[in-house]
Amino acid sequence: MPAVELIGVTKRFGEVIAVDRLDLAVDDGEFFSLLGPSGCGKTTTLRLIAGFEFPTAGSVRIHGREVGLEPPNRRPVNTVFQSYALFPHMTVAENVAFGLEMRRLPSAEIAERVRKALDMVQLAHRADARPSQLSGGQQQRVALARALVCEPEVLLLDEPLGALDLKLRQAMQVELKDLQERVGITFVYVTHDQQEALTMSDRIGVMNEGRLLQVGRPEDIYERPTSRFVADFIGDINLLEGRRVDSETVELVGGHKIRVLGDPSSSHVTVAVRPERLELMSDSDRPPDRLNRLPGRVIRRTYLGDVIGYRVDCGGVVVEVKEENRSGLVVRQVGDDVLVVWEPEAGGIVVD
Repeated sequence: MPAVELIGVTKRFGEVIAVDRLDLAVDDGEFFSLLGPSGCGKTTTLRLIAGFEFPTAGSVRIHGREVGLEPPNRRPVNTVFQSYALFPHMTVAENVAFGLEMRRLPSAEIAERVRKALDMVQLAHRADARPSQLSGGQQQRVALARALVCEPEVLLLDEPLGALDLKLRQAMQVELKDLQERVGITFVYVTHDQQEALTMSDRIGVMNEGRLLQVGRPEDIYERPTSRFVADFIGDINLLEGRRVDSETVELVGGHKIRVLGDPSSSHVTVAVRPERLELMSDSDRPPDRLNRLPGRVIRRTYLGDVIGYRVDCGGVVVEVKEENRSGLVVRQVGDDVLVVWEPEAGGIVVD
């Protein structure tokens, strides 16, 4: 039984459709991320699960129980927001205990559960501190402890790392994933940050304009996008326009022919291939026949530290190439004639 299930869920605000006939099942104990640009409907979807919004149509279920019209306090979920909303006049322990005290639990039970929750987020030593005495990352962990101490069936997280600086955000991504694996609770996480979703998630759902476009493991979403939007939104991508010649061949703008896997469904196709899956060779090299190849000229080189990026004009087709900055790498210069080569399976056809 899924931990969270949305069946045909639509949410309208007047004439605006924020969520459009959405079907989604999140497995028990899964770290699931909703990913998409601002205004795509991901936060509204989270609020529908939390009970802050009610669906216009469709069903919202948590472990099989219909909750679509129940208020937040009747649902077995807790939510962590980007603004941690900690009480500034309370200590860390008092903030974490607040929800339990509202339930009028015995003092001894509250003290024990608060201790365990603070141990879980490694903040037991700061139990008597005020929020103003904590770093941003520590405040975020207090907010997590306050949500987890009530032992929800599902924890909802609405861009909780958005206010942190880059290095701290990256550290907290690893910490948050480790925490989720330790407690075993289902996490539903909303973010617009592709790297964040790829780093932490068991599965990702990519949304745009209220619709769920693709659901899959991070490697599936990144390596095998099924639509032009998903391919373009997740990381850097080359989108090569062409026409189908036969079931394995596409002719690109400029007359170059490449092999693709899968039978295109229309005469006009878009082939998506990641820059790091491309390789540069000298134009005098003879690559294996199985490789796709585009002759071109380097028109830009960008040093990025761990990789070197190139823009190559292939006579009507301009591609981006990223090569790992490794020992023995031949660094190309602007104006060099090159061959851009890649394995046919490295590229896939996407739909508009």
